[in-house]
Amino acid sequence: TRPHNVCDLQNCRSHQSIYTCLSRGSTYNGTIIVQPFDPRKLTGGISGSLRQAFRELELLDEITKLRYLGKISPKVTGITHNELI
Repeated sequence: TRPHNVCDLQNCRSHQSIYTCLSRGSTYNGTIIVQPFDPRKLTGGISGSLRQAFRELELLDEITKLRYLGKISPKVTGITHNELI
């Protein structure tokens, strides 16, 4: 991964290529998007199941953050992500 990741997302053809560009950076702060891009490239080609998977990852991230901060009940548990969500 690169510490400085300059991305021109306008030339990306799909959400997969946007992911590839952005995932090369080692940090958020080191990633630079050089010009505006069409946000439909991120959501337009995503299937419903992939969209659902992204939403579940967002929920798991929030649960993890709250658990780390001690702001979630210890009763919130689950072996799998389906149980937890």
